[in-house]
Amino acid sequence: TSFTIRLGTRFRGKVGMKKDGTVTAISGEWLVNTGYYSAVTQGQVAVGLGEAQLIIRCENWDLRPKVICTNRDNSSWIRGFGGQELKSVLLPLLYMAMAKLDIDPVEFFKKNVIKSGQGYYWRDGRWWISRVVDFTKTIDKGAEVFGWKEKWKGWLKPTLVNGPKRRGVGVGVHSNADIGEDDAEAFVRINPDHTVTLYVAVPEQGGGQRSNLCKLVAEVLQIPLENVFLSPPDSDINPYEFGLVGSRGTYAIGSAVIEAAEDAKRKLFERASQKLGAPPERLETSDGIIYVKDNPKRQITWRRAMGPTYTIWGYGHYKPDYSLCNFMISFVEVEVDTETGKVDLIRVVNATDAGQIIDPLCLENQLNGCLGSAGIDTAIFEETVLDPKIGRILTTNLIDYKWRTFLDLPQMENVILETPFPSHRFGAVGVGEIATSPGPPAVLMAVSNAIGKWINTYPASPWVILEALGKGKEI
Repeated sequence: TSFTIRLGTRFRGKVGMKKDGTVTAISGEWLVNTGYYSAVTQGQVAVGLGEAQLIIRCENWDLRPKVICTNRDNSSWIRGFGGQELKSVLLPLLYMAMAKLDIDPVEFFKKNVIKSGQGYYWRDGRWWISRVVDFTKTIDKGAEVFGWKEKWKGWLKPTLVNGPKRRGVGVGVHSNADIGEDDAEAFVRINPDHTVTLYVAVPEQGGGQRSNLCKLVAEVLQIPLENVFLSPPDSDINPYEFGLVGSRGTYAIGSAVIEAAEDAKRKLFERASQKLGAPPERLETSDGIIYVKDNPKRQITWRRAMGPTYTIWGYGHYKPDYSLCNFMISFVEVEVDTETGKVDLIRVVNATDAGQIIDPLCLENQLNGCLGSAGIDTAIFEETVLDPKIGRILTTNLIDYKWRTFLDLPQMENVILETPFPSHRFGAVGVGEIATSPGPPAVLMAVSNAIGKWINTYPASPWVILEALGKGKEI
């Protein structure tokens, strides 16, 4: 946030909607401010347009993006990658349409979220048929934990009034098919000492992906996790890898790693079958022992099967697949002081479906990362302030750039479902990157409901709120 800026976004458009929440048409112009330069803006715009189709089922689209270069610092890679920018302005437009028809937003999202068998265009220009699980169960569970039915009073209506302070609730959603983006390769080497080395160019970014990939290998080969070693993340010694972006680590990279482990296992069984006198398909392994399934006493160690001077290599390659996507819904409750315009975030409930959970603690903390660094707080106080004359950033440190401290954390709950996805043998997908994305429009909805006036500007700073309340001249 100190050196590159999120894409600036303005949207002017129209939406057609029926009383049952069916979206009949969306048209508009999406103006994208990329600063003086960006190598990835076109890709971000393409991803954003694709992600909009994952949460809004509409047969008639006329949404035209325009990328504009301006006299300010450049835009570049940032969490949300185009989809968050578009939905942050598109969802408030849909909220206003829902309000006119008195539609509960939770019911709207249940109706419009992508379903298995439905199609969409992705950034590669191809038409993909979705293979996702039922995300309406995620929405229902999140709403239940948040207490949405009890708290929701209607559009532009507060849930609680206490003198000048008013509370409001809001909800936002996000979905991304880049969990299956780009190619991935991996090698797995079985060593005669009953250890395994995984070769994959994945650095440690804090999300635990290196250890998670080792877990996949250990599970496929049925050996202790401590027997799996990982190569340094160096492209000189590892096969091709695009990188840990777009929450692709679990599905895309994980698929390549699983395939490499399975390939190595198959080759191991081919060697063992000669000594056990049984075909490879009748063999299984556990803790470095290969045995015949229907006669476990017929067994041999990896070392004896391979020989002390031989290693077995397995190779895995993943090809891009955009037929799966992740999903997250965020419920928020805010309190607004109508005298000062200050917004306090009271409670957050995130709900997602990750398939089989591979790393519970890391997944929980990824969802806890929904607040700062391009997340929920961009709708409250996080802001990159620019000098309007020269376009340079003025908030280049964590003193000037407002940041939430531990004392300011709201009550947070994460709801995680484990419906098996048709991804790979473990049925899991990644959800880390999208944790920040549903929250900002949810906050704008909550603030609007609290004060009874529409707020469509980020962040919802005190002067923005006081201006909406007609008190702008008082400050």
